Amino acid sequence: MRDHKLEADFDGLRLVLVSTAGHWQVFVYDVERCEVLHMAERSNLNSAKFAAVEYAAAHRFGPGNDLQPESIAEELPWADCA
Repeated sequence: MRDHKLEADFDGLRLVLVSTAGHWQVFVYDVERCEVLHMAERSNLNSAKFAAVEYAAAHRFGPGNDLQPESIAEELPWADCA
């Protein structure tokens, strides 16, 4: 499988998904502070998108927020960077 990279911005955070060896790596960056806030691995693209948005939403708005990470993940303009 050829490596593939997708990026999207969410409330000042950069969400990056990288496919390698049959899974997706998830990275959430604080662009302003130039730091990695979260890393994870998921088995498929939809799960990776959900994980990135779920973490970003909890980080920005608290774990009890009423956002819908699955809907946001589908609606974000993911840029293909591969």
